[in-house]
Amino acid sequence: MPIAALTAQDRSVRAELRAVARPLADSTAAFAAIGVAARSAKVIGLGEATHGQHEAFDLKRRLTMSLIRHHGMRVVAYEASASRARLLDAWIQGGTGDVAAAMAGFGMLIWSVEENAQLLRDLRAWNALAAPNDRVRLIGVDAQDGEAVAARLRTLLGPANAGVADRIDSLVAAAPPVTQRLFQGQRAGFDSLAVVVSQVERALSRLGTNHPQRREIGWRSAELRAHLTMFGTPGGRDRAMAELLLAQVQPGERAVLWAHNGHVTRSALDYLGSPELAMGGHLAAALGTGYYAIGFAFGSGGFQANAPDSSGRWGYRRYHHEAPATGSLEEILAAAGVGDFFLDVRGVRVASPLERWLQAPHGHRWWGGYNVPDDADARTRDGATLRPMVPARDYDGLVFHLRTTPSVPMDRSRILRAR
Repeated sequence: MPIAALTAQDRSVRAELRAVARPLADSTAAFAAIGVAARSAKVIGLGEATHGQHEAFDLKRRLTMSLIRHHGMRVVAYEASASRARLLDAWIQGGTGDVAAAMAGFGMLIWSVEENAQLLRDLRAWNALAAPNDRVRLIGVDAQDGEAVAARLRTLLGPANAGVADRIDSLVAAAPPVTQRLFQGQRAGFDSLAVVVSQVERALSRLGTNHPQRREIGWRSAELRAHLTMFGTPGGRDRAMAELLLAQVQPGERAVLWAHNGHVTRSALDYLGSPELAMGGHLAAALGTGYYAIGFAFGSGGFQANAPDSSGRWGYRRYHHEAPATGSLEEILAAAGVGDFFLDVRGVRVASPLERWLQAPHGHRWWGGYNVPDDADARTRDGATLRPMVPARDYDGLVFHLRTTPSVPMDRSRILRAR
């Protein structure tokens, strides 16, 4: 951005950013600064502005390993099926098979990328040399895979409790049409389903009292309830993810959480038009300063998201943003001239121009894992039309990448041709 295009306030913000931002080009110093900034955190939330950028995934992987090596993090929590992620954990603990087979534990096509495979390899290598108390666990915190949790509960309960497992299968099968009718304004069936869920939950609680796997039965029971009931409100899924994370992280453990900006934010789910808190908001309410959320932003470049091809088969479509949107958060971050950097929002000097800027709303560009329009760049060139971010309210730290490239699918044949 030309200097002439900046206001006096923008120039002050830019100058202060240059002074306090930690360039990611020196990753050792930047990661040390993040470790210090989040030293009291039980959970560090690592966001991402899209689910498909190499630079974001690669940074999160390297930062995660630094936090494991130097700051005692021993749990990696991922926005993936809680039951299915057991496959991921089994592999990093030294399980058989190759990394490609283990990747099924992520459960969604968007996560089947080389960057995540490298995360698994790094965690496995760490565990191979670590003392028993220093081994890292990988957990999922999402509850969208009903078949996976039903199958796991059937295994845990065993043949003696097949009747309860059958009832769970019936609930999981009944949930999609009931939930669809809920979305159409018909709530009666959904509320009736919730009553049956409570009955099954009580049955699981009784069975688990003396069961050798009672802890996991408790986790899977909570996951089942979340799967069947979380769409009763717009914020139900985020609340469920926070509860599943907190249930699985044991006293004394510290966790690194991988999820989208829209989930790790400490604020309400404004983009859904809901006053309910995002997952990060629930974590902040439970942990106070023990939760440290890092939001991600990028200036220009590529990313990918899932989309169907002409036959209906899902693959990876690539998108590109030419430049930061005019008047956006990213425009000022890019104009700082630092390149890629980390900013500890908590540590910014009070009442400084930068602190006042961080307390104000700014249009911010981000995308989910699918439903990205082909003309994504054209639609997002005016910062005034973007979803607002208030950095000091929403996050404790910010990561900015000046330019990005798409993440790399494990199966490159599923990259869709540009239209």
